[in-house]
Amino acid sequence: MGHTPMPEPMRRAVNQLTSEAVERCQEVLSYAGSDVARDWKRMTLYRATDAADTTDCVAMLIAAYCRYTGMAPETLQSYLQLGRQQSRAAGPQGEDRAHLAGLLGQAAPARRQ
Repeated sequence: MGHTPMPEPMRRAVNQLTSEAVERCQEVLSYAGSDVARDWKRMTLYRATDAADTTDCVAMLIAAYCRYTGMAPETLQSYLQLGRQQSRAAGPQGEDRAHLAGLLGQAAPARRQ
């Protein structure tokens, strides 16, 4: 497959969506950095997941274009790094709890079998 530039309408959409994701990330930083933000837990989670969802939209838009232009499904799956995909629906996993424990200077929780 040869080099083809990103179509201009798609470039505009990717730029807009990426800007929105960055804006949500900046809001996360704002809430995380404020000592007076009483709703920091709720608002940082809302904005962080908004940013993740918007970034996912960017990836899926590009993925749709790749399939449209004939990229092999196996190649696309590799580029999407599907093996690293983790669902938020599963909630925090052991590595997330261990990372938090380390940040708080505590021992890592016992691994669940």
